Amino acid sequence: MSKTFRLPHVLRNNPNGYTLTEVLFSIILLTVIMGCVFYALNIIQDSTALSSTKANLQASLRYALDWIVKDVRQSVSWDVANNKPSSSYIKFRQVQGWDTTADTFLLSSYYLEYIYDPNAHTITRRLSDATNNTLQTWVFHNITQPPFSTVNSSGTIVALNSTDLLTSRVLIIQISGETQVNIHTSTSYTLTGEVKIRNG
Repeated sequence: MSKTFRLPHVLRNNPNGYTLTEVLFSIILLTVIMGCVFYALNIIQDSTALSSTKANLQASLRYALDWIVKDVRQSVSWDVANNKPSSSYIKFRQVQGWDTTADTFLLSSYYLEYIYDPNAHTITRRLSDATNNTLQTWVFHNITQPPFSTVNSSGTIVALNSTDLLTSRVLIIQISGETQVNIHTSTSYTLTGEVKIRNG
């Protein structure tokens, strides 16, 4: 036995094309599908942009922290303390050797400064000579807060100051940064380092 397949009633009654309702329904369905596709693509694009921007921010903050830690490890606590340190500022000379006659460290004739600018959201690394002439500068961007603190006699973290620095000889560096991903989204990140400064 064989079966006879019949066309649906709508098609049998309309052999010349589709009805207006069918065309409108197809357009609406296609519009919904395209909207979903574009939405998914936007989410993927935003996610990729966020990941990339965050990775770049982390790398730049790590770069700034590494510079500061490396430089401060070559300093002496009393020299940092003598140059009016604060939560936004440190200045010091780096150790170049040991004076066996005076039994003390030999310090460079050049000064290194780290200066936080809250308006520009930057930390500037400045190299200067004994007469305060600028020899070279480096700028780290997207920094959102003062980076320097220390520990007081009670073991509490406090804003950097000469008295507590001489007592603890600990410099805590917290580099916090933020940057825009797009007009609606930003990303932030924080890195912390701690340096035990040698006592001259």
